[in-house]
Amino acid sequence: MDLPELKHPTYFRKLGLGLEERVARVLRRHGRDRRNSPVVLQSFEPTSVRRLAGLVDNPLVVLLSGASSRPWDFVETGDPRTVADLITPEGLREIASYAQGIGPTLDLVIPRDAAGRLTEPTTLVRDAHRAGLLLHPYTLRNENPFLPADFRKGSDPDGYGDVFGAYRAYFATGIDGVFTDHPDTGLLAREDFVNG
Repeated sequence: MDLPELKHPTYFRKLGLGLEERVARVLRRHGRDRRNSPVVLQSFEPTSVRRLAGLVDNPLVVLLSGASSRPWDFVETGDPRTVADLITPEGLREIASYAQGIGPTLDLVIPRDAAGRLTEPTTLVRDAHRAGLLLHPYTLRNENPFLPADFRKGSDPDGYGDVFGAYRAYFATGIDGVFTDHPDTGLLAREDFVNG
């Protein structure tokens, strides 16, 4: 499965270089523009994903950064909404009208406290599923600096922490998958979670 991300589509569109049309042409040329194609398209700009929905039948994902951030296409058009608005039940229903999934930052699924430890999960997974969306948060890594503080081990700042414990915490929320820089660890952690 390929998950290409359209980077900065609003910027390129302003230069007369619409990325969505170019990507759609390449996908059609290679027969990869269908619902069952092994290509899932994604972007941090909802307008770009909505535009793609009119050009190809591929599964589409809206990527979501921090709750207080605004997608760049919203900034450019004066849309005052933030990611916090997009992850409300109403915002998720809107996303579901043109996309099949969301890729939020892990902190939107389980926030961290001031010490970097996990707190209680939000309702995002439940709300996204109710809207009919899949949810694949990003990005789980094995190294201590990238893990919640509760899963860091040892004194080596770049050493591996209890990544399986972190995966268990996120999988327990009901997420459908996860972006990871260590796919081997992700597969083993999922198998460990499923098999108890």
